[in-house]
Amino acid sequence: MSQSPHNLNTPDDHNAALKRRIAALEDQNAELRGESGPKSRGDPYLMTGRAIRRLVSLTDRIEDLVGEYDRRTSMYDDDDDPQHTEEEERTYQSFQQLLRWVPTVRGLISSQTDGHQLNIAYQKLNRGADSARGDDAASMKLAVASWLNESSPPPNPPIHSRDKTGRGFYNDATAKLLCPVDFKWADTVAKEGIRNYEPNFQVTAHSWPSFLYRDGEYDPDDPTKGLFKGSFLVRTFKHIFTSPSSAADARPDEELPLEPLPKRSRTQGERRTRSDVATLLGMCSVQPRAIAYSAVQLRFALSSCGSWRNIDDDFEHDQFYVYIVDYFENPPTPTAKASVDALLVWWNRKVFGPRSVSTYSPQVAAHYSVANTSAKRY
Repeated sequence: MSQSPHNLNTPDDHNAALKRRIAALEDQNAELRGESGPKSRGDPYLMTGRAIRRLVSLTDRIEDLVGEYDRRTSMYDDDDDPQHTEEEERTYQSFQQLLRWVPTVRGLISSQTDGHQLNIAYQKLNRGADSARGDDAASMKLAVASWLNESSPPPNPPIHSRDKTGRGFYNDATAKLLCPVDFKWADTVAKEGIRNYEPNFQVTAHSWPSFLYRDGEYDPDDPTKGLFKGSFLVRTFKHIFTSPSSAADARPDEELPLEPLPKRSRTQGERRTRSDVATLLGMCSVQPRAIAYSAVQLRFALSSCGSWRNIDDDFEHDQFYVYIVDYFENPPTPTAKASVDALLVWWNRKVFGPRSVSTYSPQVAAHYSVANTSAKRY
């Protein structure tokens, strides 16, 4: 269903959108002339932007997300219900997540700031976003090597902590986790087919990799059983969003404990000498886009890619990310939604512990005795 951008709509929105578009074109010309804006270290936009890849979008640029809002603002009519493509809807959903997790953008859009200055702010947000993704990738490269080398039996040859050329489908330990569930890595024909890039054994985002499933087990008769419960996936999430030490609490061959993390403040803006990423982002419960981001980071860490790129052979990380987000955010039926809700409760218990259940699964008060007693009085 099409949605109106009413949450920011003002009489001046159309003119503001045009100004931003003009400023964007001027900024592109400036970049071509080598006159791009200054790169300030420690800039608050650089810090704020670190939430974007983790909680908003894996690859979208700020100007593209705001551009979709501007496009809707310029065409929207209260007497009309304009139709949007699936990609436009997806972009607008990311824009709404942007407003949620990077509220600075709402202020920028509503301000009378010069268009050129707006685009400088957007560039800084983009740099902060990509910088966080790069930092997480570098950290995960080391973590995955450690996790695998500590497993029993250890990989042969061992996983090098810095050189990724021996990972991916070149090493059985990483290949088993990366192998699409439609194939069996233990099957010699499948193994050779994948390694030789045979057409019948393509590795694409259209198949879930084994690491998404608990114990890597896929049941074609019940394809959602164990999905998104892979221990390496949960460890990756905890490594990125809570702490590397919390990820080390669980081993890949055992059920993750339900022990809560040490109590921590969740007040946004509070000054802390040391905080985990979830606290800094104000994330009190597990977000689907954070799961999707963690899955991409794990997939990249297991691969033989030396530096970040969206396409690894035939596998598109962005498409992989979109499929996971759609699974959680756009369930096709009420039954599917109930399954997703239960899965998110499972995730929150794994990450934040069982004591804070009301934070991520609020009780419906109308269903219980106090409300029932009050209703019976009338």
